[in-house]
Amino acid sequence: MNDETRTILDKVSEDILRKEHLYKILVVNNDEVISSYEVQTKINNIYNLDTSVFLPNEEPMSLDKFITLTSNIIANAQEAESVEEENLIVLTEEYPPDEFHNIGNGNEVIAYKLIKREPANMNRRASGRPQRGFSHSYDLLKPNYPNKTIIVESRPVDHIIEFACWAKSNKIANKRAIWLEKLLINNSWQYQTNGVERFYWEGRGTDTYTTTGEQRLFYRPLRFFVRFREFEAKLNSVIQNIEIINGGKYNV
Repeated sequence: MNDETRTILDKVSEDILRKEHLYKILVVNNDEVISSYEVQTKINNIYNLDTSVFLPNEEPMSLDKFITLTSNIIANAQEAESVEEENLIVLTEEYPPDEFHNIGNGNEVIAYKLIKREPANMNRRASGRPQRGFSHSYDLLKPNYPNKTIIVESRPVDHIIEFACWAKSNKIANKRAIWLEKLLINNSWQYQTNGVERFYWEGRGTDTYTTTGEQRLFYRPLRFFVRFREFEAKLNSVIQNIEIINGGKYNV
């Protein structure tokens, strides 16, 4: 039998050859590496949990996310109505730093402000004792944190948010207030699918106006009730202490 040298070629995916898929196993005794093994492979962790069953969105609802979603609803409605760019109305915070004529189309604007934020009343009639603290929601184990249990707690928070329709005439302000009222009520499903537990129109306030310089600005306030949950994550160690017996001695 002739001596031969043979090379065995194994075709692998280029994805495996990436640096993050290089694993090295070291056998250590008294701080001395006595042997090592290196392999390049891709590990599919079957214990990686899908957290989307707990939160249907990438991030939980917050005030900033609520305002962004409302702004998108207003913008999409105007796009569907083929409103010209120079006539578009924008959503801005109340008491904006810019002059009225420099915001949006210069004739009208929708401004938001937070009227009230408080712990939710959690009985059926929403009149019981407020839930001030966080309550346990669920435990989560992830391979990224092998020695940790992630405890997620949540609490419901109620908000009253006002959207004020400002305009240079009564007719424009009245028309915009009715438009916005119907728009947000008809799109309440968007808030619910994005993490809002309860959303409804609470009512419309008194029509009024103010004078800035020589310009009258007419004001139509709409108030909406918004409830969503805030989440708090805590890490608890699963393993508190490890004892290894080596030669009759305890190494901790």
